[in-house]
Amino acid sequence: MPCSPPDNLPLAPADQTGWPWTDACEPATESSLPKISVITPSFNQAGFLEQTIRSVLLQNYPKLEYILMDGGSTDESVTIIRRYEPWLTAWCSEKDRGQSHAINKGLARATGDVLCWLNSDDYFLPGALATVGRMLANGSGKFAVVGHCLRINQDGSPPSLLRGRYQGRRRLLEFWKGYEMHQPAIFWRREVFEQTGWLDESLHLTMDFDYWTRIAQRFDFVNVDQALACANFHEAAKTGDDYAAYHQELKNRARHYWPRFWSPERWRLELSRLRAQ
Repeated sequence: MPCSPPDNLPLAPADQTGWPWTDACEPATESSLPKISVITPSFNQAGFLEQTIRSVLLQNYPKLEYILMDGGSTDESVTIIRRYEPWLTAWCSEKDRGQSHAINKGLARATGDVLCWLNSDDYFLPGALATVGRMLANGSGKFAVVGHCLRINQDGSPPSLLRGRYQGRRRLLEFWKGYEMHQPAIFWRREVFEQTGWLDESLHLTMDFDYWTRIAQRFDFVNVDQALACANFHEAAKTGDDYAAYHQELKNRARHYWPRFWSPERWRLELSRLRAQ
């Protein structure tokens, strides 16, 4: 059951109620829960940032490390960050080389057993971290989790459920059949990071897809039938064109992930792509 936010946390704006403003999660109490590091890259998203921060802190997850990497915002972002500074593990506001660089800076500071990033215009749903912590607990034999994501439309139209599902690396590479890996609802263990490495900072839009394909070379993702996060859909977002540029970047780089030229698998993928056009 939801409970009230801690008395010492900044009060929610007067016009905001419910999650994550006036509701909080009951604390998870299992001693076996792993430490989770959440990294938020941010740049000029003051209109959403406080919602993001509160959705992490009000999980009441007992082993939380929250790292916020701001790219030198010129709006009210730093004012919001300072308001929540006592509850952040680390933060900075300085010019960076883009979103992937900001996330990598956070990963360099992270010490958790489980890792993820949550963009500054997205937010977790209640109980997300407890669910992930239980699934990816030490010794569980599970290494990465995929959940569902709610798309929240800022034009006032009803939210829609983006179902998350992993069906193997081959199916992931066939993204033209439907892309079902939604970044805010994906988490992985430190062992995965140690073998997969850093995000590709040369990618502007598809750094998440690139990372999932690299993870899938060595690890499987476990599906959880639960919405773990919400993605605010708005025109100022990088995907505010309804993901048109994102999918174009995927198409342009598709062959980068395929086997070598003479591999039968490469031509199976080529044929599948051609049939989808």
